[in-house]
Amino acid sequence: MQADTTKVWTPSEVRTAVGKILVESLGVDEAAVTDDAALVRDLGAESIDFLDMSFKCQQIFGVDLPVRLIQERRVEWRELEVLARVLTERYGMPITGEDLRTVAPATVSAVLGHLATARAVPCKDGDEAEVVRAVAERMLADLDGTGLDLTGLTVEKFAGYLAENLHAPAAVEEVMNRFTVRAVTNYISGELTGAGRLAAGA
Repeated sequence: MQADTTKVWTPSEVRTAVGKILVESLGVDEAAVTDDAALVRDLGAESIDFLDMSFKCQQIFGVDLPVRLIQERRVEWRELEVLARVLTERYGMPITGEDLRTVAPATVSAVLGHLATARAVPCKDGDEAEVVRAVAERMLADLDGTGLDLTGLTVEKFAGYLAENLHAPAAVEEVMNRFTVRAVTNYISGELTGAGRLAAGA
């Protein structure tokens, strides 16, 4: 089934269609699909469910959900590629995620200690806090365009998670909990608006 890419949607039609997609894909009650419901935390979405939802959004709206982009970002974070880029830029020498993944514990402090010993990287006092902040800024910037509502997720808050552990589950959970029904609806509405396919009003 091909999406009707000439159809002009109203905001209420978009919200209704999104709700129907989530009910069908996740097998949840319609009453559970509230605007603030997080797809993973509240509705139990798993990786395969996101693929199904994205496929259905493409069929109905002609719009892909940014699932692949979010998954790619999560992989980059897990593989420490963002940290590697920050360190490469900061110290002017090539550093890869592979160079860092064997360091334990997985903290910026331990990574900087490893680089100072193994690569003679000129680390100094204050570097740890600056690197953690730079990584947090880069990771949050990487989420632009994903439709996630990052309101209230400050660089300082995100950096706090990363300072404790670069693989902090709380950091990933914080991000995924913002992939809500409202975020999906707003993302699709934004894509439709850009294509001139969203009518004003209800």
